[in-house]
Amino acid sequence: MKTLHHKARRTALRSAAVVVFACALPLTARAQSISYFYVAPVSAIQAAFGSVSAADTGVMDVGYAHKEVTAANEAKFKAAAPANLVKTYDDYKAGTPLRKRLNEILSISGGKCDITVALVDDRTGVSANSRFADMPRGDGARYVWPAASVTGKLANGRYRGFIGLGTCAADSITNTEAGGWKSWEGTICHETMHTQFVGEKTKWGSVAITYGGDGSHWYSELLGEQQLPFEEGLGTLFGAVDNPEWNSKALVPFFRRSDERYHLESWSVLAGSPELNKAPRKEEDADPPDNSKPGRYAIYSYKWKDVPGFYILFNENTSTGFHYFFWKYTAANSDSALAMIRKSAGAMFTDLHKRDLAYDVNRLALQMEDYASTPAGRTAKTAGTLTSSMFPYALLDLITHFGLTEAQYKRELLVNYPDRVPKAEADYFTRRDAVKQLVQGDLNGSPIEIEHAVQAVRDYFRTPDTILATGN
Repeated sequence: MKTLHHKARRTALRSAAVVVFACALPLTARAQSISYFYVAPVSAIQAAFGSVSAADTGVMDVGYAHKEVTAANEAKFKAAAPANLVKTYDDYKAGTPLRKRLNEILSISGGKCDITVALVDDRTGVSANSRFADMPRGDGARYVWPAASVTGKLANGRYRGFIGLGTCAADSITNTEAGGWKSWEGTICHETMHTQFVGEKTKWGSVAITYGGDGSHWYSELLGEQQLPFEEGLGTLFGAVDNPEWNSKALVPFFRRSDERYHLESWSVLAGSPELNKAPRKEEDADPPDNSKPGRYAIYSYKWKDVPGFYILFNENTSTGFHYFFWKYTAANSDSALAMIRKSAGAMFTDLHKRDLAYDVNRLALQMEDYASTPAGRTAKTAGTLTSSMFPYALLDLITHFGLTEAQYKRELLVNYPDRVPKAEADYFTRRDAVKQLVQGDLNGSPIEIEHAVQAVRDYFRTPDTILATGN
């Protein structure tokens, strides 16, 4: 009944693996690096590389050992490892399309986070006490769930990220997700993005609290805060830009749905919200994630327009959709729009309190106004290809069905620590009603004509009278 997001599940156990690998590798100042470890049952590591230290066994899991993959032993790794782990390793190499995309993502932290990737042969199953996030398979065994984490600042002033990637997930995602191997590469991009936002991940002190009773999250779920869904959705965006099949078969169809498309667990911090409790919804009993806890466990399902606009900000697809439509429709060159998104994310990488779409709107609008003041921007304005800095404000309104009151919207913009207020902020609210009327037919349709609405708003904000520039 409930479809989990394959890039989603996180557990506190991941941090132990990060410490192990961070301590095992040099901490001297160096250029940003990615290191790789092959993790497999002890017998497989011994067969491939020779004997292993007794101290190594059980570090990742009981019965497992690990070996760093280098140029000197790459051939041995490739002869021993499952095919999709080998392909993953090759995908990471310098010059590949994936590595070029990953290098862009790694720029978000300013190149300050070195990455350790664990390539895990988990075909025989891992234990519930492994150092990886894990999920049960149909045969009762557990497999490694793609997940990432990052240490605090190390002695050399850098950070170390850790990503666990197992062959079972690689096989499953490749065989079942839209885009096939591109979806697996998207998973890698998603997890790499998680290494770029350092420090606290949630105001609750536990991602499990944010994720509700089952400790997991799904594309459609309303979660316990805005910040972590923002990060989850942004990570998915970086994989989506290279997977048009997933965009056309999964992401855009989600925003076209006029039926119940948002879900809330009854064991969730949001379940006590009066606004969500009063909103129209369907209720369905479900198997509780923890049978030791008493009480009913249910899933509440909402139509888009029945979710109060503020609470749509608590869904990760909101972040993915906002950034996807900004990337696809803002600029004549989508690469330049993606660069703006990365720069905006870079302003948030150390601070949980800035990881909100309202703050993102502020940063994107400022970049657009700065660009509009350059010779290239003025040329684009003349050509009719320059989009106004009011567009991000309208796009957030569109994603939340204009469901935020003006007071709510302005409060979101105010509390997210803007260091400079774009001209667009005040000007947008003088045009808000006109923008809303422009797209009502699209938003009231079934299916919802979301892309037509986005393009109509974008075109509205390309007229010369809407263009705002820094210094003018």
